[in-house]
Amino acid sequence: MSTLSESAGMHPDASMSAIGYIIAALLALVLLPLAPIILVVWITLKIAEAAGGEDEEDARRPGTA
Repeated sequence: MSTLSESAGMHPDASMSAIGYIIAALLALVLLPLAPIILVVWITLKIAEAAGGEDEEDARRPGTA
């Protein structure tokens, strides 16, 4: 006698899908308003990195004068 029941196989679970969509929507509501701020910070960092040139990169390497 087996204590495990037979597998019902793979089938879609509508309630779990609904929960996933709700979580994704809430995450989008939180992150989308932050997207312009993140974009401005990223662009600013890229411009500062480009303006710094290679000297800044050499300064990060240990053992360079």
